[in-house]
Amino acid sequence: MFRQVSSYMIANIVSAMFGFASVVLFTRILTPQEYGIYIIGFSVAAMISTVLFGWIKASVMRITAEEGAADVRLTTAYSCVFLALLIPILMGGANIFAPEASEYLLPAIILAFTIGFFEFYLEIFRARQQTTVYMWATIVRAGLALAFSCILVMVFDFGGRGLLISIALSYMLAAALYSVQLWRRPLHPFDTGILKEMLRFGLPMAFSGSIFMLQMILDRLVVAAYLGEQAAGVYGASADLVRQVILFPGVAIGSAVVPIAIRLMTQGNRTAVDRHMLDSMELLLGVLAPAAAGMAIVAAKLSGLILGEEFHEAAASLIPIIVFAWLFRSVSYQFVHVSFQLDKKPALMGIQGAVILAANVAAMSILVPRFQLLGVAWSMLISEAGGVIVGYFLSRKAYRLPLEIWPICKVGLATAIMVVPTYFVDRNFQGERSLELALPVATGILAYAASTFALDVAGIRTKLIGMMRRKSGISTQPEEA
Repeated sequence: MFRQVSSYMIANIVSAMFGFASVVLFTRILTPQEYGIYIIGFSVAAMISTVLFGWIKASVMRITAEEGAADVRLTTAYSCVFLALLIPILMGGANIFAPEASEYLLPAIILAFTIGFFEFYLEIFRARQQTTVYMWATIVRAGLALAFSCILVMVFDFGGRGLLISIALSYMLAAALYSVQLWRRPLHPFDTGILKEMLRFGLPMAFSGSIFMLQMILDRLVVAAYLGEQAAGVYGASADLVRQVILFPGVAIGSAVVPIAIRLMTQGNRTAVDRHMLDSMELLLGVLAPAAAGMAIVAAKLSGLILGEEFHEAAASLIPIIVFAWLFRSVSYQFVHVSFQLDKKPALMGIQGAVILAANVAAMSILVPRFQLLGVAWSMLISEAGGVIVGYFLSRKAYRLPLEIWPICKVGLATAIMVVPTYFVDRNFQGERSLELALPVATGILAYAASTFALDVAGIRTKLIGMMRRKSGISTQPEEA
C-alpha cells in the first residue's frame, strides 16, 4: 500500500502547492468580497456535482475495484451525456429565480459538470490502481487551474468569477488530455444491467454524499447568508488554507485504502481486511494529527505570510479550530466510510451525515449569533468530532471496524512530543518573517520524525530497517542450522 499511497501523496502534495500559490496570489489581488464570490460559487458547484454525479463516482469505484470487474466506461459516458441535458434547465432556473447571483451561479453550474466528468476519470484510474496516471492527471489539472486563473483574473480582470471559469476550463482540458488513457479499447457497450447495478448502489451513496457535501459547505453558506460575501471570503480563505494541508494527504491515503479493502473483501479474507484497516488508520492519524497540531501552533505566522492583509487577522483565530474539524472529517471520510462501502450499506452513511448536519445546525444557531465567524468554526469542530463517534458505532451494523488503542496512543504520544518544542520555538523566536515560520515548522518535523522512529508509528522503523538490510544484502530471515 505504501507505493500507492506515495503516488497519491505526490499528486495531492503538488496539487496543494498549486492551491497554496492560488490562495497566496488571489487573497492579495482580490478583495474579500470578490474572493467570497468564488467561495460561494465553488460551494454551489460542489453541491450540484455531488447531487448529480455522486452515484457515478461511488458505483464506478465499487464495481470496477471488484474481482472480475465489469467495464462501466461507456455506460457511464452515456449517463454523463444524459445529465448534461440538465445544464440549460439549471441555467434557466438560475436566471429566473436568482438573477442577482447569476454572476457566479452560471459558471458554477458549468464547473459542477466538469468536476463530475473528470472525477469519473479519476475513479476509473483509482479503481484499476493506475496510480501513476492518476497522479499526473491530478497534477496537470491543478497546474492548468492556476495558469488559467492568472490569465482570467490578472489579465482580463474577471475577479472571483474568473476563478470559477478557470477551474472549469482546467477540468475540461485535463479530461481531454487523458481521454486516450481512459478510452482504450476494448470497450464494453452500453449495458442496462450495469446501469441498474450502478443506480442500485450509487443512488443511496449519492444521497448520503449530498448530506455530507451540504455539511462541508454549510459553514460558508451560513457565513454568506448571515454575515455577507465579504465575511464569506475571509472565512473561505482560512478554510481553503486548512484544506490544502489536511484534506489532500487524507485523500491520498484514502485513495489507496478503499480499492485494496474492496479487493480483499471480495476474496473473503476478513483477517487481511482488518489488518489493512488498522494499518490504514494508524497511517492516516500518523500523517494528519501532527499536521493539524503544527498548523494550529503556527496559525498566526502562517496566515500572515500566506494570506493577504485583509484576510490574515481573522485566519489566525479561525485556523486552529478549523484544522481539527478537518482532522475529524478526514477520519470519517477516509476510514469510517470504508465500513459502509465494504458492506454496501450507504444508508448508514446517510444516517451519520444527517446526525452531523443536525448537530452543526443546532450548534450554529447557538454560537454564530454570539461569536460570529468563531461560532461557525466551533460548530464545525463539535459536529465533526461527534460524527466520528456516531460513525464508528454505526459501523457495527455494517463492516465492523477493528480498533486497537496502542497505535492511536503512539500517534498521540509522538504528536505531543512534537508539540512541546514546536510551541516553544514558535513563541520565543523572533526574526525575519519567513524564518519565523520556517524554524518552528522544521523543529516540529525533526521532533516528530524522531518520535515516530522511536515509537515505530505505522511501522516506519521496521520498514526502514528492512529496506536498509535489503540494500546491504543482509537477510532478514534466520539462518538454518
